[in-house]
Amino acid sequence: MISNWELFTDFGIAGGLLLSGKLLRAHVTLFQKLYLPAALIAGLLALLLGSAGLDLLPWSEQFASNASILTVVLFASLGLATDFPSARTLVQRCGSLWTFNQLANVGQWAFCAAAGLLLATVIWPGLSPAFGLVLSAGFMGGHGTGVVVGESLGGLGWEDALTLALTTATVGIFASILVGLLLIHLGLRKGWIQDFARFESMSRTARRGLVPAGEQGHLGRETAASISIDALAMHAALLVAVSVLAYHAAVYLSGFHELVKVPAFVTAFAFGLTARGVLKRLGGKVYFDDKIFGHCTGTASDFLVVFGIAAIKVTILMNYAAPLIVMVLLGILFNLVMVLLVAPRLLGENWFEKAVFSWGWLTGTVGMGIALLRIVDPKMRSRVLDDYAIAYVPGSVVDMVMISLVPILMMKGMAFEAITGMLFYLLGILVMWRFILRRQGRMAPAVA
Repeated sequence: MISNWELFTDFGIAGGLLLSGKLLRAHVTLFQKLYLPAALIAGLLALLLGSAGLDLLPWSEQFASNASILTVVLFASLGLATDFPSARTLVQRCGSLWTFNQLANVGQWAFCAAAGLLLATVIWPGLSPAFGLVLSAGFMGGHGTGVVVGESLGGLGWEDALTLALTTATVGIFASILVGLLLIHLGLRKGWIQDFARFESMSRTARRGLVPAGEQGHLGRETAASISIDALAMHAALLVAVSVLAYHAAVYLSGFHELVKVPAFVTAFAFGLTARGVLKRLGGKVYFDDKIFGHCTGTASDFLVVFGIAAIKVTILMNYAAPLIVMVLLGILFNLVMVLLVAPRLLGENWFEKAVFSWGWLTGTVGMGIALLRIVDPKMRSRVLDDYAIAYVPGSVVDMVMISLVPILMMKGMAFEAITGMLFYLLGILVMWRFILRRQGRMAPAVA
């Protein structure tokens, strides 16, 4: 049984590694040119100094389970800061981007599931039928989704899945950066980029990621008088309460049948949305700041990356090296097809900026997408982030359904049903785009 102080020590180690990663990011030019997040650098340090490397870090025996807790907190804070857009806004403002997101997202899951099943049937018969899912989980959702899918598959009998999913999430970030920069250079040669920010022309603040005293803003609003309760404590109390309720709700709902396994991140997002709705209904929303919850999401994500990479077991990776390399290359190829062939035919104006941003989150994280977008659109004229924020929420519901059900179906011998279901969904999206969304988008008035 892990003690409270052992858990506290785990987070203390992770915090020290994060600060070290930030220090390296601020002073090593190579890391700046590669736009490596401090959390990724910290995670690699954790892997080097942990049991898989020099074995110098005094992690607790169950430190890897901290990633599960952080995943729940991440999605709870995301729900608390999220509003569902109206159907009219979604269709008229960003119907094409939503369509592309769905085709790329569900398409990658279907492609990886089918490709992994083919590899397990034809070339490596010893592989799990769900092998391909570790690639889609790691690429699409980063370390958070990697933890969820890895643990889900582990609970269904494939214990190696967690290490593989965390590995693809880590590899995905590198692919996001390195291939993304190659795409940007291709866009320059082809004349697809209207504006461009070279590294040499970036400010010292943008390069190092540290904001000078004169330029610093505020983390959020003071929504409560400290004489009664600290504002941050009030936000933290709601976030922790939602996270804990979500965990117990997931355990309860998963106890009805062996085929019913509700991930805690799904209930966390749902409870966060519900709590937000209740606050708005009762007039209490004004006392909770979305920006603070946004920082909670970012904080959970940074620590999650550190714990996730630190939990990778190198010995397991060696056993899967060949099929994993093949799967990663296939995943990169699929996303290149989406970005270079599908995006220009679907995304319309500023298609390349949208495509580069999409490449970032299709292979790595939204943060990597933003980093690439700032290179090709430094003044944010394309308004890609605004459109993505609107398109993300309804798409996230589909993500949760896939993440919850597809691993179970693949492991229970229902791979054909899972893949066919995703393909029918993709067909429905294409029909909707052809007859509804594209027409409505053309008829919509310009957004100022």
